[in-house]
Amino acid sequence: MKTITLKADEDFDQTLTQLAGLLSTSKSAVIREAVGEYKKHLDREALREKIRDVSLRARESTLEAIEDWDDTVGDGL
Repeated sequence: MKTITLKADEDFDQTLTQLAGLLSTSKSAVIREAVGEYKKHLDREALREKIRDVSLRARESTLEAIEDWDDTVGDGL
């Protein structure tokens, strides 16, 4: 594993130390887990945005189809 250096204030270090103690693990493991969870969160948000965009495009397409249908019915066909 690579070693990285992290600058942290006293409050952050205290919180990290407490979490590591509660979880019976190292500070490094807590940080790795937190970063992994944050990445999952960002990935879910990106997927949610893609789904929303596709949904909006499908809605627009459906509305266009309804308008076309209404125009056809209005023409007497």
